[in-house]
Amino acid sequence: THFRITLKRSTIGLPERLRGTVASLGLRRRLQTVYYRHTPEMAGKILSVKELVEVQNVPASAVRTQEEQRKERKPPRGFTVVKSML
Repeated sequence: THFRITLKRSTIGLPERLRGTVASLGLRRRLQTVYYRHTPEMAGKILSVKELVEVQNVPASAVRTQEEQRKERKPPRGFTVVKSML
């Protein structure tokens, strides 16, 4: 039900039109991932930059917000607070 789009190649040195298409997909840096519903507009944008991105079809349950993606990447603290002295 959704596209999972990851930018695999940099847009440095590419024509302005392709850079604009990548920006309209919401991708700013390499290895950034965004999710979009299946629509003809998104499919057209993806096809125009197919060499730069990796696309996967995922169900709605696998869609993650930006904050959820950050929390998944964040390493554990390495310690736990047992008792606070305050």
